Amino acid sequence: MTEIDNELEVAVWYDANEYVDPIKHCSESIKDMIDIMCAGTKDTHGDIDYKILKPGDDRVPSVPRWLEKTKNATPRLLIATTKTRLMSSVCQETMGIVGDLDKKDIARLRYITRRAHHMEYPRGDPLTDYECDQIIDKLGLEIVMDQLKSSVVH
Repeated sequence: MTEIDNELEVAVWYDANEYVDPIKHCSESIKDMIDIMCAGTKDTHGDIDYKILKPGDDRVPSVPRWLEKTKNATPRLLIATTKTRLMSSVCQETMGIVGDLDKKDIARLRYITRRAHHMEYPRGDPLTDYECDQIIDKLGLEIVMDQLKSSVVH
């Protein structure tokens, strides 16, 4: 059994003129959201820490259009962070090339990967999406590296 420690972060934009105490107003909903996210991955989480950031602060993305267009809005970003612990016998790697592709391209690459795998191992079990993604990421990276080495990137 492997324990994997991570930090989970939830960010919510709001108008400071509308919510004087956003932590009090949003903390129950944010906790529920984190509980649901952790339950889906069999994580557990610790205490939730909150901080309020302004546009221009470090790691703050652009203000969303809906809030930017709100008359006299004072945009703020409520950040909730918590430590999580995943108890797992399998450690999944982070997404590679597959994470940068659109759904149509991923579906096509998975189809091609499954077909090639079936041709190589006709009596083997069909590949899952996760297994296909791992193969695509590994081979995709090798192809990109080969192209970079030969300076033939298309």
